[in-house]
Amino acid sequence: MDKAAISEAVKEMNLAMKLDRAIVGVRFIFDANEYKEAEAKAVIGKMPYCVMVRTAMTGKSLKAAAKNFGCNGAARALGVVELDEMTLSGRFYDSLGLYKDLPTSKDVQRNVVFCEHRAYGVMVKPLEQYSEEPHVVMIVTDPYNGMRIIQGYTYAFGFNTTYRMSGNQAICSECTCVPFETNDINVSLLCAGTRFKAKWRDDEMAIGFPFNQFLSIVSGVSATLDLTEPNEKKAQIEARFSAAGRPPPVIQYNKNYYTGLNPR
Repeated sequence: MDKAAISEAVKEMNLAMKLDRAIVGVRFIFDANEYKEAEAKAVIGKMPYCVMVRTAMTGKSLKAAAKNFGCNGAARALGVVELDEMTLSGRFYDSLGLYKDLPTSKDVQRNVVFCEHRAYGVMVKPLEQYSEEPHVVMIVTDPYNGMRIIQGYTYAFGFNTTYRMSGNQAICSECTCVPFETNDINVSLLCAGTRFKAKWRDDEMAIGFPFNQFLSIVSGVSATLDLTEPNEKKAQIEARFSAAGRPPPVIQYNKNYYTGLNPR
């Protein structure tokens, strides 16, 4: 998909929903030459991966090598550093006291998804700034918009039975590794670490999915708009499309599936 097509789809998504933060794409970088050529500003010093994502959602483009990761948990999850025995055994989680004992910690570690590769680094930037295809798309928004994204996904792909979350390693594992490793969408309620480091609002959640699902999800959000949105939100959507000089999707007032009226 070329840059113009990506940009158009991003615009449609932002008009169909009121997103406060930019939709971002994440691309893994696998060698030094690819890192050098990546079109983004290199992180100087160290920065947590979730803060990179938060920064990219303000419109900035960043790339980071292993030495720039300010959170070892994210570096391990994303495969930019080797896993150690402390992590694999569950003893790292156990040392944090997040789980009641070592067997529980090991069970959590076994089920938390880490990338099964060794990457040189990552690039994170607003989706429309990519000239190549990213690997993962990430959106941080409120639960209402989260509902609409899942409705769009379900319209296109059907019922998902594989959502994975633990309230830990939210941006790195739940929203990057899971979509990349499973080639499917995942939902995160975020975690205490990223809420502290990246300063997300209490009413925000995150959704990650492979880039190959992006156009289908955008189409699904548009296709379900008239069936799901109440009149006041339909008016807001029409106003956003009008202000952007674009024709809105087909909208019928006083018609949606939950009022008992059949729109078909």
